[in-house]
Parts: sequence; structure tokens; C-alpha cells
Amino acid sequence: MKQDSAFVRRLREIFDGASMAEIARRLELPHATIRNYFGGRLPSSEVLIRIAETTGVSINWLLTGKGPVYLSEAKEIDIDSLIDRKIEEAIGRRLSAVGEVKPPASNAVNAQSPDQFDVEAALENFRDPNRIMSEWFRFEGRKYPKDFGVVFFAGWESYTEREKLDAIRDAKKVLDRNLLHGGK
Repeated sequence: MKQDSAFVRRLREIFDGASMAEIARRLELPHATIRNYFGGRLPSSEVLIRIAETTGVSINWLLTGKGPVYLSEAKEIDIDSLIDRKIEEAIGRRLSAVGEVKPPASNAVNAQSPDQFDVEAALENFRDPNRIMSEWFRFEGRKYPKDFGVVFFAGWESYTEREKLDAIRDAKKVLDRNLLHGGK
């Protein structure tokens, strides 16, 4: 088998130039197995996973030399977007099950310009997010699906005024997207 000197170089690098015996001890593998890797044989997938778990390196980098060396350098997941998508999916399923999708009346607020309804004044007058949403939907000639407020407004009391306005507007956008466009 052809020796992969680049792989051996990366293997030495991640173990800080340790001896084959030390690498074998750290990976809990026989010394002969490690000697085979230094001789050009590539490890099995199980051993690659063990190396990655032991050292924190990316298997992709170890094999190819491309991408981030350490897993912590990998692109982080945008948890906020992930949560938003999951909430939208759950609401879409719930609304489909309820069958309460109704197009807005002629005086409806365009989903692109939600400011026709005075959210700030409603917040000042009502202070309750579900009441504000209900008023906004009533303004549009629609019925507010009340059982969804708990999803959007958890922790409401701790929000600043700006966060409350943003939460109301975001909740409205998500509900409109699901009610009017089937989540698309």
C-alpha cells in the first residue's frame, strides 16, 4: 500500500511528535497497529473516530488536510434560526390540524408592512401580548389563534419595551406566514 506521508505528518502533529508507543497508549491500541499507520496504512473508521474524540481534531482534516483542524473551529450552528424553524414547523402542523386557516379581510395588514396596526400604542394600552395579538388580528378581520401565544411570549415579564415590540412583531410574522402561506 502506498505510504501517505501527509497523513503521517498530520498524525504526528496532533500528538505533538509523541512516540508510536505513546500514541498507542493514548488511543488504547496495540503498538503494531500504530506502526502500520506510520508505515502508510490508513486507520479504520472506528480508529479515526477514536483519534478525533481523543484529540478533538476533525476527521476530514486528518484524512485530507482540508478544513478546520479542530472541531471547535467548525462553523457553529445558528441556534436561533434552528429554533425559529422548529417553532414555525410546529405552528404550521398545529394550524393544519385545527383547520383554522382563513385569508385576511379586505382591511388586512399587508404582511410586508405590519406597521399599519399601531403596535406601540397597543403595547402601551394593553401590556398583555395575547391581547395585543388578538387586537391586531381583529384589526385585520381575523381571529387570533390564542393557544400559540405561550410559544412566543415565554419570559415576557423580563423583556425590555423594545424586546416586547420585537417579540410581538416576530410572532405576527410567523403566524402570518403559516396562516396565509402555509409556512412558505
